[in-house]
Parts: sequence; C-alpha cells; structure tokens
Amino acid sequence: MNKAELFDVIELLTDIPKFSLRKGEQGAIIDDYQNGVFEVEFTNKKGETTALFSIPEDKFTVVWCAKTEQWLTPIISN
Repeated sequence: MNKAELFDVIELLTDIPKFSLRKGEQGAIIDDYQNGVFEVEFTNKKGETTALFSIPEDKFTVVWCAKTEQWLTPIISN
C-alpha cells in the first residue's frame, strides 16, 4: 500500500452510508492530520463538493499519486 499524501486521489475500500458513498468511489486528500486520518473531498461530475470528512487510511487506498502524477496499479493478493 502506498503512503497517502496531500492531493492524492483515493478510492474507498468500504461504503460510507452517512455520506451516501459506496466502495470504489474516489476522492482527493485535502489535509493530513498526521495520525493516520485524512480529510477527503468527494465531488460530482460538475466539480461540486458532495462530501467532505475525515477518514482513517485503513478505509481507502491511494489510486493516483500527486507527487509523481501517476495512476497506481493496485497490488492484488491471492
């Protein structure tokens, strides 16, 4: 798993019913609280914020690295 950093794109590993988000939806990290919890923003196709909340990094995976500007290939375990 890649270390999450500011402006990375993440993908949810679980549903978040409180915000009507489903596993697989993507958002962007906008703040790092340095304790394994990140502020993530989710938007619609118009760019409007649909959800903004703090989430622990065990609930998501990084799919795009802002530092390298590259999409990441997920590690698939058997």
